[in-house]
Amino acid sequence: MEIFKSFRFLYLGLPFSLSIMLILLSHEMGHYIAARTYGIDTTLPYFIPAPNIIGTFGAVIKIKGHIPSRKALFDVGAAGPITGFIVSLPFLIYGLANSRILTNIPKGGLSLGEPLIFKLICKIYYPGISSDLIFIHPVGFAAWVGLFVTSLNLLPVSQLDGGHISYAVLGKDSKKLSFAIFAFLLYLGAFKWWVWLIWAGLIMIIGVYHPEFVYEDKLDPKRYIIALFVLLVFLLTFIPQPFIFSH
Repeated sequence: MEIFKSFRFLYLGLPFSLSIMLILLSHEMGHYIAARTYGIDTTLPYFIPAPNIIGTFGAVIKIKGHIPSRKALFDVGAAGPITGFIVSLPFLIYGLANSRILTNIPKGGLSLGEPLIFKLICKIYYPGISSDLIFIHPVGFAAWVGLFVTSLNLLPVSQLDGGHISYAVLGKDSKKLSFAIFAFLLYLGAFKWWVWLIWAGLIMIIGVYHPEFVYEDKLDPKRYIIALFVLLVFLLTFIPQPFIFSH
Protein backbone atom coordinates (compact mmCIF):
# COMPACT_ATOMS: atom_id res chain seq x y z
CA MET A 1 0.00 0.00 0.00
CA GLU A 2 1.18 3.53 -0.80
CA ILE A 3 0.80 4.69 2.81
CA PHE A 4 3.37 2.14 3.99
CA LYS A 5 5.85 3.23 1.33
CA SER A 6 5.79 6.71 2.82
CA PHE A 7 6.94 5.43 6.23
CA ARG A 8 10.54 5.58 5.07
CA PHE A 9 10.20 9.38 5.07
CA LEU A 10 9.28 9.50 8.74
CA TYR A 11 12.91 10.12 9.70
CA LEU A 12 12.68 13.51 8.00
CA GLY A 13 10.48 14.63 10.88
CA LEU A 14 12.98 13.64 13.55
CA PRO A 15 14.88 16.96 13.73
CA PHE A 16 11.66 18.80 14.56
CA SER A 17 10.00 16.15 16.74
CA LEU A 18 13.06 15.38 18.86
CA SER A 19 13.84 19.08 19.28
CA ILE A 20 10.34 20.08 20.36
CA MET A 21 10.07 17.13 22.75
CA LEU A 22 13.38 18.02 24.39
CA ILE A 23 12.40 21.69 24.72
CA LEU A 24 9.00 20.92 26.22
CA LEU A 25 10.46 18.23 28.47
CA SER A 26 13.11 20.63 29.78
CA HIS A 27 10.38 23.13 30.73
CA GLU A 28 8.47 20.58 32.76
CA MET A 29 11.61 19.08 34.28
CA GLY A 30 12.45 22.54 35.56
CA HIS A 31 9.15 22.55 37.44
CA TYR A 32 9.63 18.95 38.56
CA ILE A 33 13.12 19.40 39.99
CA ALA A 34 12.16 22.63 41.77
CA ALA A 35 9.07 20.97 43.26
CA ARG A 36 11.00 17.92 44.43
CA THR A 37 13.62 20.20 45.99
CA TYR A 38 10.89 21.45 48.31
CA GLY A 39 9.56 17.95 48.90
CA ILE A 40 6.35 18.64 46.97
CA ASP A 41 4.69 15.49 45.67
CA THR A 42 4.46 15.68 41.87
CA THR A 43 4.32 13.40 38.85
CA LEU A 44 7.00 13.05 36.22
CA PRO A 45 6.35 15.01 32.99
CA TYR A 46 4.15 13.46 30.33
CA PHE A 47 3.20 14.58 26.83
CA ILE A 48 -0.32 15.19 25.51
CA PRO A 49 -0.52 14.08 21.85
CA ALA A 50 -2.71 16.11 19.50
CA PRO A 51 -3.52 16.18 15.75
CA ASN A 52 -2.16 19.67 15.18
CA ILE A 53 0.84 21.10 13.31
CA ILE A 54 3.25 20.26 16.14
CA GLY A 55 1.71 16.91 17.12
CA THR A 56 1.14 17.73 20.78
CA PHE A 57 -0.65 20.00 23.23
CA GLY A 58 2.59 20.14 25.19
CA ALA A 59 3.93 18.42 28.27
CA VAL A 60 2.62 18.71 31.82
CA ILE A 61 3.29 17.60 35.36
CA LYS A 62 0.68 17.27 38.09
CA ILE A 63 1.52 18.70 41.49
CA LYS A 64 -0.25 16.58 44.10
CA GLY A 65 0.88 18.34 47.26
CA HIS A 66 0.47 21.88 48.60
CA ILE A 67 3.09 24.48 47.76
CA PRO A 68 4.30 25.47 51.23
CA SER A 69 5.59 29.03 50.87
CA ARG A 70 6.03 32.13 48.75
CA LYS A 71 9.63 31.17 47.92
CA ALA A 72 8.58 27.66 46.90
CA LEU A 73 5.80 29.00 44.68
CA PHE A 74 8.18 31.43 43.01
CA ASP A 75 10.90 28.83 42.45
CA VAL A 76 8.55 26.19 41.07
CA GLY A 77 6.79 28.71 38.81
CA ALA A 78 9.97 30.31 37.47
CA ALA A 79 12.06 27.16 36.99
CA GLY A 80 10.02 25.87 34.03
CA PRO A 81 9.98 28.89 31.71
CA ILE A 82 13.57 29.84 32.52
CA THR A 83 14.78 26.31 31.72
CA GLY A 84 12.64 26.09 28.58
CA PHE A 85 13.90 29.47 27.35
CA ILE A 86 17.57 28.61 27.92
CA VAL A 87 17.21 25.23 26.19
CA SER A 88 15.33 26.80 23.26
CA LEU A 89 18.11 29.30 22.47
CA PRO A 90 20.72 26.89 21.00
CA PHE A 91 17.99 25.24 18.92
CA LEU A 92 16.91 28.65 17.64
CA ILE A 93 20.48 29.66 16.82
CA TYR A 94 21.15 26.37 15.01
CA GLY A 95 17.82 26.51 13.19
CA LEU A 96 18.31 30.05 11.94
CA ALA A 97 21.93 29.37 10.96
CA ASN A 98 20.73 26.48 8.79
CA SER A 99 17.61 28.10 7.34
CA ARG A 100 17.21 28.90 3.63
CA ILE A 101 16.78 32.30 2.02
CA LEU A 102 13.99 32.53 -0.54
CA THR A 103 14.46 34.62 -3.66
CA ASN A 104 10.98 36.11 -3.36
CA ILE A 105 8.05 36.08 -0.98
CA PRO A 106 5.57 33.35 -2.01
CA LYS A 107 1.92 34.28 -2.42
CA GLY A 108 -0.47 32.69 0.02
CA GLY A 109 0.44 30.38 2.84
CA LEU A 110 1.30 30.76 6.49
CA SER A 111 3.98 32.94 8.07
CA LEU A 112 5.16 32.90 11.66
CA GLY A 113 5.03 35.93 13.89
CA GLU A 114 8.40 36.93 15.25
CA PRO A 115 9.26 37.28 18.92
CA LEU A 116 11.88 39.89 19.71
CA ILE A 117 14.61 37.28 20.36
CA PHE A 118 13.92 35.83 16.91
CA LYS A 119 14.34 39.24 15.26
CA LEU A 120 17.58 39.92 17.11
CA ILE A 121 19.21 36.65 16.06
CA CYS A 122 17.97 37.09 12.46
CA LYS A 123 19.76 40.44 12.29
CA ILE A 124 23.00 38.70 13.27
CA TYR A 125 22.79 35.92 10.66
CA TYR A 126 20.92 37.75 7.90
CA PRO A 127 21.66 41.50 8.10
CA GLY A 128 19.69 43.52 5.61
CA ILE A 129 17.46 40.58 4.61
CA SER A 130 13.73 40.63 5.30
CA SER A 131 12.70 37.91 7.73
CA ASP A 132 9.81 37.13 5.37
CA LEU A 133 12.39 35.58 3.03
CA ILE A 134 13.73 33.17 5.66
CA PHE A 135 12.45 29.62 5.24
CA ILE A 136 13.11 28.37 8.76
CA HIS A 137 14.78 25.03 9.45
CA PRO A 138 12.64 22.46 11.34
CA VAL A 139 14.87 22.76 14.42
CA GLY A 140 14.36 26.53 14.33
CA PHE A 141 10.59 26.00 14.09
CA ALA A 142 10.75 23.73 17.15
CA ALA A 143 12.56 26.52 19.01
CA TRP A 144 9.91 29.02 17.83
CA VAL A 145 7.21 26.76 19.29
CA GLY A 146 9.18 26.46 22.52
CA LEU A 147 9.46 30.25 22.81
CA PHE A 148 5.76 30.66 22.06
CA VAL A 149 4.84 28.11 24.74
CA THR A 150 7.13 29.92 27.18
CA SER A 151 5.39 33.25 26.56
CA LEU A 152 1.93 31.69 26.97
CA ASN A 153 2.94 30.14 30.28
CA LEU A 154 4.33 33.47 31.48
CA LEU A 155 1.02 35.30 31.15
CA PRO A 156 0.57 36.52 34.75
CA VAL A 157 -2.86 35.04 35.39
CA SER A 158 -4.30 32.33 37.61
CA GLN A 159 -2.54 28.94 37.56
CA LEU A 160 -0.15 29.67 34.69
CA ASP A 161 3.55 29.94 35.51
CA GLY A 162 3.33 33.70 35.20
CA GLY A 163 0.41 33.67 37.63
CA HIS A 164 2.48 31.77 40.19
CA ILE A 165 5.39 34.18 39.79
CA SER A 166 3.29 37.36 39.93
CA TYR A 167 1.41 36.12 43.01
CA ALA A 168 4.68 35.22 44.73
CA VAL A 169 6.04 38.71 43.99
CA LEU A 170 2.93 40.88 44.36
CA GLY A 171 0.67 38.83 46.62
CA LYS A 172 -3.01 39.77 46.42
CA ASP A 173 -2.15 42.82 44.30
CA SER A 174 -1.32 40.43 41.45
CA LYS A 175 -5.04 40.25 40.58
CA LYS A 176 -4.81 43.85 39.30
CA LEU A 177 -2.12 42.74 36.86
CA SER A 178 -4.26 39.76 35.87
CA PHE A 179 -7.21 42.02 35.02
CA ALA A 180 -4.89 44.22 32.95
CA ILE A 181 -3.63 41.17 31.03
CA PHE A 182 -7.23 40.06 30.48
CA ALA A 183 -8.03 43.44 28.90
CA PHE A 184 -4.84 43.26 26.85
CA LEU A 185 -5.84 39.85 25.46
CA LEU A 186 -9.25 41.22 24.49
CA TYR A 187 -7.50 43.99 22.56
CA LEU A 188 -5.15 41.53 20.83
CA GLY A 189 -8.08 39.26 20.02
CA ALA A 190 -9.96 42.10 18.39
CA PHE A 191 -7.09 43.57 16.37
CA LYS A 192 -4.29 40.98 16.05
CA TRP A 193 -5.23 37.30 16.43
CA TRP A 194 -8.75 36.14 17.25
CA VAL A 195 -7.51 33.11 19.23
CA TRP A 196 -6.55 35.49 22.05
CA LEU A 197 -10.29 35.86 22.65
CA ILE A 198 -10.39 32.14 23.48
CA TRP A 199 -7.55 32.65 25.96
CA ALA A 200 -9.49 35.54 27.50
CA GLY A 201 -12.51 33.26 27.75
CA LEU A 202 -10.44 30.59 29.50
CA ILE A 203 -9.25 33.19 31.98
CA MET A 204 -12.88 34.06 32.72
CA ILE A 205 -13.56 30.37 33.39
CA ILE A 206 -10.54 29.63 35.61
CA GLY A 207 -10.53 33.08 37.20
CA VAL A 208 -7.72 35.50 37.95
CA TYR A 209 -7.38 34.65 41.64
CA HIS A 210 -4.61 32.51 43.07
CA PRO A 211 -4.73 30.22 46.14
CA GLU A 212 -2.87 31.56 49.17
CA PHE A 213 0.33 30.08 50.55
CA VAL A 214 0.45 27.61 53.40
CA TYR A 215 3.27 29.62 54.98
CA GLU A 216 3.70 33.37 54.41
CA ASP A 217 7.36 34.33 53.95
CA LYS A 218 9.25 37.00 52.00
CA LEU A 219 11.28 36.83 48.82
CA ASP A 220 14.95 37.71 49.00
CA PRO A 221 16.65 40.22 46.62
CA LYS A 222 18.01 37.38 44.46
CA ARG A 223 14.50 36.25 43.60
CA TYR A 224 13.42 39.78 42.70
CA ILE A 225 16.33 39.89 40.24
CA ILE A 226 15.18 36.55 38.82
CA ALA A 227 11.66 38.00 38.54
CA LEU A 228 13.06 40.83 36.39
CA PHE A 229 14.83 38.26 34.22
CA VAL A 230 11.55 36.36 33.82
CA LEU A 231 9.88 39.60 32.73
CA LEU A 232 12.66 40.06 30.16
CA VAL A 233 12.08 36.49 28.91
CA PHE A 234 8.38 37.28 28.48
CA LEU A 235 9.16 40.44 26.50
CA LEU A 236 11.64 38.55 24.32
CA THR A 237 9.27 35.67 23.55
CA PHE A 238 5.75 37.14 23.38
CA ILE A 239 4.18 37.23 19.91
CA PRO A 240 1.08 39.44 19.49
CA GLN A 241 0.18 37.76 16.18
CA PRO A 242 1.77 34.25 16.14
CA PHE A 243 0.38 33.13 12.79
CA ILE A 244 -0.06 35.35 9.73
CA PHE A 245 -2.03 34.12 6.72
CA SER A 246 -0.98 35.92 3.56
CA HIS A 247 -3.07 36.18 0.39
